[in-house]
Amino acid sequence: MKICKVCLSSDILCAGCSRRLEDGKITKTDIDISRAIHKISREKDFNVDFLQGEEDNGKVFVIVESRHAAKFIGPGGRNIKKLSEMLRKPVKMLEKSEGSEKHMIEKLIGAPVLGINKVYASQKAHKENGSRESFKVRVEKRYARTTQPLAGVVGKILGRKISFVFE
Repeated sequence: MKICKVCLSSDILCAGCSRRLEDGKITKTDIDISRAIHKISREKDFNVDFLQGEEDNGKVFVIVESRHAAKFIGPGGRNIKKLSEMLRKPVKMLEKSEGSEKHMIEKLIGAPVLGINKVYASQKAHKENGSRESFKVRVEKRYARTTQPLAGVVGKILGRKISFVFE
């Protein structure tokens, strides 16, 4: 979990967890997801952890290790439905896949990726935004309406600047 056991059970944060929130090591979304998972785990055997949580466009994206994915979803999707009800937002679970950005992006945007072009920034641009590498993700035109708003959340999750090109 992203917060301590005391903070999981209460509605306020201890000094340590508050400091981590202020420093940006955890987010409000991480806290909400942790507390919801803790409440579900008290009701049934649901002892899983998540790697990262992001919120964008009224949806919550939760990244989970592959070994925890089936347990996170639950039989018939019960656990993820319960989590969605507790957060009052639709939840999309993503499996952490090693090395394959294409696979991760396809799961995030819900559309097939034609290709990914890596764009390397100049020294000046690297100093301004901190990242030397960004992605131009090539997607079919028919998915333009659904994928364009997700560029921000995909970028946050992958830790790179993402832009979509529609062909």
